[in-house]
Parts: sequence; structure tokens; C-alpha cells
Amino acid sequence: MSEKLVGRLIPLCPLIPLCPGQAAENMAIDQALFESVESEQVPILRLYQWAEPTLSLGYFQKVADRNQHPESAGVTCVRRSTGGGGILHHHEMTYSIAMPVPAGQTGPRLDLYVRTHRAAIKALAQFGVRAEPFRNLDPSRHQSHSEESFLCFQRRTPEDLIVSGYKVLGSAQRKSRRAVLQHGSLLLRASPWAPQLPGVCDLGSREITANDFADEFASWIATELSTSWRASQITAVERERAQRVAVERFDRDDWLLRR
Repeated sequence: MSEKLVGRLIPLCPLIPLCPGQAAENMAIDQALFESVESEQVPILRLYQWAEPTLSLGYFQKVADRNQHPESAGVTCVRRSTGGGGILHHHEMTYSIAMPVPAGQTGPRLDLYVRTHRAAIKALAQFGVRAEPFRNLDPSRHQSHSEESFLCFQRRTPEDLIVSGYKVLGSAQRKSRRAVLQHGSLLLRASPWAPQLPGVCDLGSREITANDFADEFASWIATELSTSWRASQITAVERERAQRVAVERFDRDDWLLRR
């Protein structure tokens, strides 16, 4: 995270700065932060990348469906706790945000999709990239797609962000009685393991780094959610919990092969 952003943060809600992690580690940290928000009722935003190219399966996807995308056959694979299609994490930035759920609220937090994606639109605009929600587009203007496609970025939902006809950002949620965890991924450039999926740098004329986007994105999310972030680190308790969850869940074959 840049000094410019850190300097204008007001201590309030934790922001875990951009950092790479291994596949099971990334998923386990998000789970530990989700549990912290369930307990403490304070939002947490985490921005991260992946230490090696990784395919993350949506919670409900079948492992056998990997055969639909042979280009990614050789990369590390992990199963997320959130739904949606498979994501090839390579030249991209992943975010996770955990938020308290108001008492009595049921169903998905659609407002969180809208606000985080609106923040991404505003962040991308700072680099001259025009992104729009899929719901705003004339179907005749964009490429064909299938809701059953194996890859997340070949599917479309109303709040997905589209640049030049291609999906560049999508998100998925997991919700409990007291909190919601939302994962999202912004494609920066096409990966050799998913060459059919261009990122914002491929579709525009300007190079955008993950660090540059992370700064803008965090700032605009704070505006959208009427909050402020304090640059933070994962606590010792959260780190210990994440290590246990990685061993007991995300790094186990029975979790990956559960479907």
C-alpha cells in the first residue's frame, strides 16, 4: 500500500494491505477474518494476490468439471467457501470483505455487490478504464456467454463489471447469521493458463499494477460504505486460527474432492 493512502486513513476498520499467499492460506485467512467479524461486528477489507497460479473452484463446483478447461490442468487447485465458477488467479487482484449482517436480514447482501463494484468502477476510471455493470448493457453489444460455463469470467450476473464486452470483475458471497464474506477478483492481464480471458490492461492502453488499483479501490470502498480504513495486519489469534483452518479444511483432499 502506498504512503499516500496510509497517510489519509482514519483509524476505524482494519484493512489488510495487498500481499501474496498460498492457495489454502489465502482461503483460510479469509475464513478467520470472517469469523472475527462474526464475533466483533467490525468490517474487515483484505486485498491479496496468489503466490503461484491457482485455480479456485466455487463451493458447489465439481472437481471433474476441471476437464472443461484443459489450459489450467497443471496449476494448483483449491475450493473456495463462496459460490460461483472457477477462477484462474494469476495476473489479477483478489479482495475479500467481511461485513456484519444487520439483525433480521436474510438473503444475499445485494447492496454489498452494488457498492463494492461501484467502487471498482470509480477506481478503474482513475486509470482511464470505463467499466459498466452487466445489467446496464444491451445484450447485442457483448460476446455470447453461458451461465453454466466452468470459468467465472465466462459467466454473467447483473453486477459483474464489463470492459469492451469482457467481464473483468466478479464477486461471490457466503453469509451467516451475523456476517457476510464477499470474494471478488479483478483481471489485470490474460494468463497463459486462461488465455481466453483478457484483463483491463489487455483491453486498455494503460498499464495498471495491482498496487495502484488496490489503493484506489480501498479508498473508493471506504467512500461507498461511509467508513474509513486503518492499515492493519492479521492478529495473532486470526493467524493461528487460519493455520488450523488451512490444515483442517482448505489443504485437505476431502475438502477439494467433496463434489
